This record gives sequence, structure tokens and C-alpha cells, in this order.
Amino acid sequence: MELLEVIQEVALRTQEASQPTQFQMGKVTATNPLKISIHPAMPEIEQSMLYLTEGVVEKKIPIVTHTHTISDTYTGGGSCSTELSHIICQEHGQELPIEDGYLILNRGLQVGDRVLLLQVERGQRFLILSRLYE
Repeated sequence: MELLEVIQEVALRTQEASQPTQFQMGKVTATNPLKISIHPAMPEIEQSMLYLTEGVVEKKIPIVTHTHTISDTYTGGGSCSTELSHIICQEHGQELPIEDGYLILNRGLQVGDRVLLLQVERGQRFLILSRLYE
């Protein structure tokens, strides 16, 4: 081997050993505190080692209900009520849930969710990029 080839091989092995970034797939095993498993033989990744992106954090909006009284001497008055619960939103062919008066636009992570992770800081931290769907 020539000197240049040896230097290239050493540089390649050094980069592989440092693992600057690497994609992983994992499964949520707990949510409070958050824990993710990437391999049965490895310890779970604890919440302190995880960064969450917007795509895996819960987002919800209140369902608007509007009621007001109508004061009218001709008809005798009354009230008007409008509720926007007839709006149907879907994700992957499934209707988005309504819970406690909120439309859940993006649910938080749940046990059993498969996730795509980016391993960073030499494997010391993981960035949760998104949920995986089959």
C-alpha cells in the first residue's frame, strides 16, 4: 500500500469510529418519561438524550362554540349557537380525534410508535425526526 492509501484508510476508519451522524429506527417504549428502544440488546434511550422535532410534539386547537342571545321585539328574541365540530380532518385515511373539546392536529408520541432518529454528538444524543408509518 502506498502512503496516500494508508492515510485515506486511516481517515475513513476515524470518521466511521466517530459516528458524527447516523439514522436509526426506534420504537417508543414509554412516554412519561419518554424512552425509545433501537435494539433489544441495547439499553433504552432516555428522555435526557432525546431532542424532539415539531412533527412528534402534540398540537391541538379548541373546537369553537359560539352562542349569543338575539334581542328582537318582532320575533320575541332567542339564541343562536354555532359549533364547528362538523369539520372532519384526516391523517393517513383516519379521522383526527377530538378530545376534551380540542381537535388533535398532531398527536404526541405514544407507546408502540415507530420513529426515525438521527444519532448525533457521537451517539450521545438522538433527534426524533418523525413517526414512521407502514
